Order: sequence, then C-alpha cells, then structure tokens
Amino acid sequence: MRNSLRWRLAWSLALLSTLAVLIQAIALFVTTEEQEEDMIDEVVNTALDYYVSHSDRDGGPAMLASYSDRLRLFRTSKDVAPSPLPANFSAKPAGNYEWFVGDTEYHVGIREQRGERYYLLYDVSEHEERLARLGWQLLGGVLLLGVTSLWLGYWLAGRLLFQLQKITDRLQRDDSAPLHDAELDREVGLLARALDDYRQRNRELLAREREFTANVSHELRTPLTRVRTSAELLLEEPALDERARQRLDRIVTSADDMEGRLRGLLFLARELALDERVSLNLRQQADVSAGQHVAACAAAGVQLNVHVPTNTMVDADPALLGLLLDNLIGNAVRYTRQGSIDIDFRDGALIVSDTGHGIAAEHLAHVFDRHYRASDIPGGMGLGLSIVERICQAHGWHCGIESVAIPGDPHQGTRVHVRMRA
Repeated sequence: MRNSLRWRLAWSLALLSTLAVLIQAIALFVTTEEQEEDMIDEVVNTALDYYVSHSDRDGGPAMLASYSDRLRLFRTSKDVAPSPLPANFSAKPAGNYEWFVGDTEYHVGIREQRGERYYLLYDVSEHEERLARLGWQLLGGVLLLGVTSLWLGYWLAGRLLFQLQKITDRLQRDDSAPLHDAELDREVGLLARALDDYRQRNRELLAREREFTANVSHELRTPLTRVRTSAELLLEEPALDERARQRLDRIVTSADDMEGRLRGLLFLARELALDERVSLNLRQQADVSAGQHVAACAAAGVQLNVHVPTNTMVDADPALLGLLLDNLIGNAVRYTRQGSIDIDFRDGALIVSDTGHGIAAEHLAHVFDRHYRASDIPGGMGLGLSIVERICQAHGWHCGIESVAIPGDPHQGTRVHVRMRA
C-alpha cells in the first residue's frame, strides 16, 4: 500500500474532500455559535428592558418567572450586587456580561433606572449543550465522509487505473501481442505504443545477439576441435616420450575446458535454461580449478588450500560449476599478494576466502554488476562476480560477499560464499 498509486489517489481524494467539508463544518459551527450568542443577548435584553419599563406595575417579577425558568431577576440599590453575583458586579456599568459558576455559564444583563439597578441572570446551559451536540455531529459527519471518500476514491482509482493494470498484467505474462489498443484512453495509449516500440527494439537486439553468439560458437568450436583432434592424433605416435605425452594430455584437457567454458559463457549470453544438471563431486571440481593456479600462488608465496570434504556432492551443470570455481579462485589469486587462499564447504555453502587487499565498503554493493571494478590491479574486466551471480541464479543458489579493506586489520581480505543447499 505504501507505494501503490491507487492508494495514493484514494488518499488524495479522501483528504481533499475531508478538508473541504471540515472547513465548511468549522464555518457552520462558528456561525451557529455567533447566532446563539446574538439570540441569548436578544432574550436577555428583551426580557430585562420589558421588566424595567413595567417595573412600576404589579406582577412584574411574576411575569418574568413565567417567561422562562432559566431567567432570574434582581432589583437592588445602586451600590449593591445581588447575593448570587460577585460584589464587583455592583461597579460594572449597564450592559451585558458573562459569568461562570463552575461549568455553568450565565449571561448577566444590567440596567439602571431612578437610582436602582436591575440584574437579569440567564442560564445558557441548554444552548451550550446544543452547541456541543452540533459539534459532535459535525465531527462524526466529517469522519464518516472521510471514510466514505477513501472507499469511493479507492474504487474510482481502480477504475481509472484499470487500463494500466491490464497492460502490466500482459507485460508480466510476457504477452507477445501488441499492447496498444484503439479503446485505450489517449494517455494510456501513448504509453502502450511506447512500450510496444521498446519491446520491438529489445526483440531485434536479442535476435542480433543470439545470431552473434551462434556465429561465435561455431567459429571458436571449430578451431578448438582441430586442436583437440590434432593432439589426440599425436598421442597415438609411439615415438613420443613421456614428457611430450604429458604436454599433449594438457593440451587435450585445456581444449575440453575451453569448450566447456565457451558453452557456459554462451549459456549466460543467451539466458537459456539449464539443459544438463548432474551430481558432481565438489572436491574434485575444486581440485581441478585450484590446480590451474598452483604455480602462480607458489610464485607469489601464497598458500592455496582446498578444505572441501572429499565426499561432497552437488547437483550442477559441469561446465558452469567449473566456470564458477575458476572465477572465484581466479579473483582470489589475482588480488592476494601474501597469506593464503582457502576453499571450503560448510553448512551447505561453498566458501572461498583470501587474505588479499579487501574491497572497500562503498564498492561491495556493486561488485556483482557487470564491468564494475573495485580495484586498479590489472588483469580483470569486472565480469567475474557477475558471471558467478548469473550461474547461481541459474542453479537456484544464493551468493554473497564479505570483505574488510582496512590495512593491518587481522580480518583483512574477502570472503565469498555460495549457498548450494538449503
């Protein structure tokens, strides 16, 4: 709901409607209160003026009592206030005043005539209760309207966004039919036409890439096959000594590895589904990949240790698993100048750790992006970890990285883990 356009539209409509009605409700309440005050003053003035003008007749107080049971009349000398009122009222000039006793409000009218003062007390509790009820009714109406506006806005936003939702659903289903429709609203139609153009350009780009990778596959596999065949034919020569045979065996093995890596790279380029997944001995695969870097590690004085248990089996594509190990171990060898590189398997995860320079914290979030390099050390193109991540996605594995790049820190180095089992 937080990032929902439909809910944002609904809340906007509800807030605008509620704000408009709230302003009207406040204006109505203030106007009603002012009218109530005017009406109270009119009652006090009419009653008091009438009594003062008829004070010389009999039955004046009795007429006031029958006028309203909330009116109380007092007639005193000029300097004396009646007992219910505070003494300071005796000094107030003729006019209308408000007086509070606890929560009860009185309106007091004062008149003077022939040396006498007339006081009229009017209990306005009934008016205040009526105003309070009106206030609660207005507040309840505003809240009810707000809830109704929110529901109505949600429904209306759904109707307005229905065409966009329909286009989104078709995109998620990867519907190849054109998104543009003559029945769409003008703005939505423009968006649908732009998306159709974009999808068509993507299809053409993918077609060109697939054609290119198919050509590359053919052009590279043909010479690899020739190299392998030539090496196998040379192995059949009886006059070859053992050292030459070992070199030819390495050529055949390297040609096979190159063909497997080529197939893995083509898989990544074409975004194809796995067509081969078998149970493999991870220790054997790690030994093969690590063996290609033994000489480089020995020359740099770096220890290369494989701690993977000998009976560790994983289900994977052979070529892609080899490509993953080559990239992880190759990266560790490239960026480690002293210490050790350790390859282990614990708790269902392959772990490749080194004591190299480490990766700064600001680079860790981008190391899996293609062509992103966190170091100026030559020899890399910023593709190794992106290939590792793509291989993990293809197998349903999860990969992560931890690194410390603080010189002198005992934990300096990088640790990449690939969780292969739940």
